[in-house]
Amino acid sequence: MVLAVDGLSWRAAHAGWRDAALECLTSTFPSTSATAWMTAVTGAPLTDHLVVGAAYRSPIEDALADVIFGTILAGPHDAPAGPDAPGIPGAPHGPATPYGPRAADGLRAPRIPVTAGSPVSPGVLAALPTVFQVAASRARPVAKAREIGAIDSPWASALLAGASRGPRPDPRALSADAADPGRMVEAVARDVEDVLAAHRDDRPLLLWTYVNLDDHVHRHGYDDRAARAVEALERHALSWARRGWTVLAHSDHGQVPCEPDAALEVAWARVDTPELCRLPAGGAGRTRWLHPRAGRAAEVLERLREAMDGHALVVPAADLPALGLTGLSGPGSSGLPVLGSTGLPAAVGERFGEVVAIATSPRFPLPVPGMAFEHGALTPDEMLVPLATWR
Repeated sequence: MVLAVDGLSWRAAHAGWRDAALECLTSTFPSTSATAWMTAVTGAPLTDHLVVGAAYRSPIEDALADVIFGTILAGPHDAPAGPDAPGIPGAPHGPATPYGPRAADGLRAPRIPVTAGSPVSPGVLAALPTVFQVAASRARPVAKAREIGAIDSPWASALLAGASRGPRPDPRALSADAADPGRMVEAVARDVEDVLAAHRDDRPLLLWTYVNLDDHVHRHGYDDRAARAVEALERHALSWARRGWTVLAHSDHGQVPCEPDAALEVAWARVDTPELCRLPAGGAGRTRWLHPRAGRAAEVLERLREAMDGHALVVPAADLPALGLTGLSGPGSSGLPVLGSTGLPAAVGERFGEVVAIATSPRFPLPVPGMAFEHGALTPDEMLVPLATWR
């Protein structure tokens, strides 16, 4: 069985899992769940699965999309707006989002009429074979995906492809569990026991279980309650191992403390404007990007560097391969069509914004203000994650 623990850093796991065989792994860039879990279940880098962050441009709609929940966040700033703008009749309206305006703003893209809150196309990512599909010829793959299992999106479907998922979880119960990490671990253990009780010995079982520590850490960090939950998870893992199961646990990313800085938030907003950018900013927590208007990329790059005042590494997206941040080492190394001579695959470049900011300070302005801890950038506590084994 595999315990997929969201938001657990190497440091926290090393402190709490004293009886496990531990190895230290490196997360993806950006160090965010959407990208890292897809890489974990497919074995592919973002240059293949194309999940470049939590919120990024969907090329088909030419709009900013929330890839996890599978919804459009906003179309281009200069798209028709208001109740008379063409769009999809009856498209659902959602709340304010961290990466875009409210659905009531009515923004839509010119290629395919879309409304904020409407479903994103499956082409927002590239669905690849998962470990569940590969294992299906030799085992019975089951996913107790909890929060992910409650999502109906191209990302969730691609992530869990090939696994038996069971009934859709109750979001209210999941929310109550996530508010208390100790309660959450006990709920996870009950889910596992239910699957083990129903398991038939005619075929081996591959059980993948999602463990949402992430919500608590965002609000409270790695406090005593989080530490006790990590220790409790090991006690359950040891119990299953004593019953003959091989138990693995790993994480997608860690988190680091944040320090809100109103001046930096204002400085970011002065660059992330309709005048300079054709779409609202996308990204993943402590890595964000801007979509400059045609001919203004150099201006946006310099203005954002000045605005961030040393609190971020601000680079053209085209420089990411040279920095070793996309899994590529140089022009053409992926074998995919590239943008110019940079080595950034075209399918990746059209999802990123042209100007990327990677946090180098706790004061980096976040897309969701008020988070006590966040992730997405390159510090060790964000990038280093555990792989634990109990036998």
